[in-house]
Amino acid sequence: MIDPTSFGTALTALAVVAAMVIAFGLAVLSDMAMRRREDRAATADPSAEPRGSADRGEASAEQPGRTRELVASAPTGDPAANGSSSG
Repeated sequence: MIDPTSFGTALTALAVVAAMVIAFGLAVLSDMAMRRREDRAATADPSAEPRGSADRGEASAEQPGRTRELVASAPTGDPAANGSSSG
């Protein structure tokens, strides 16, 4: 026969793990949707001003294509690839 205490503990652990998997899954989906939106905005009209900057009369520090510029200028050597400083 199954001990009720251990059965309850197992169900609680299973519920906690399932909740964490769902939370991380939703975070990944949200991140993918945000990146897709940013990519679409960057390729739609690169000459357009960011939303809201015309109202305040200021330029936005973060331009839509900024991510691609940062990736293009990132170091690509072996230590930079995995974050290791030993080589």
